[in-house]
Amino acid sequence: MNGIEKIADLITRDAQQDIQAVLTKASEDAAAVTAKYQQEADAAAQKIKAAGEEQAKELQRRAKSSAELEARQAFLATKQQLIAKAFDVALDRLLALPQPEYIALLSRLAAEASSTGSEELILSPKDREAFGAQVVDQANALLAKQAKPASLTLSAESRPIKGGLMLKAGDVEVNCTLDSIVRLSKDSLSLDVAAALFA
Repeated sequence: MNGIEKIADLITRDAQQDIQAVLTKASEDAAAVTAKYQQEADAAAQKIKAAGEEQAKELQRRAKSSAELEARQAFLATKQQLIAKAFDVALDRLLALPQPEYIALLSRLAAEASSTGSEELILSPKDREAFGAQVVDQANALLAKQAKPASLTLSAESRPIKGGLMLKAGDVEVNCTLDSIVRLSKDSLSLDVAAALFA
């Protein structure tokens, strides 16, 4: 091997060593970059997973809260329906009282609602016909017991009312119909009815 070949061979070997060193360094750098980005990707994935889990928990909490609210609203609506039904049943029972008790009830209502003792009593056509005069007599008797004027009269007119009566003095009327009394009692008695129903 002559001098030129030796030099060329030396240059080639040095070049190959340099190339190998560059390749090794490039491979190491690439591995470091890959590891760095893999670590960042893992951290980002973990962060996304944690955020997803937190979001899933929040959605679950909201769904549970919403379901509980709907259940409470449904329960409240059912309670309201049962309370309303209790008042409907009370009205039906008042309307179904035996005649003597019903007459006594109407007489008491008339006497308590009377302010002058000379009002006219307006009843339903059926009640007026069946026992209107008895209601007037018993109401006047109750007023007389209390030493109040007792000259209530039976009106010539009647009204299409379910039960109870109206007191009329000129243009002023006092509503003593049973459905009106029950309806007005709902506000003051609903809590007591609820306590009795749901004790």
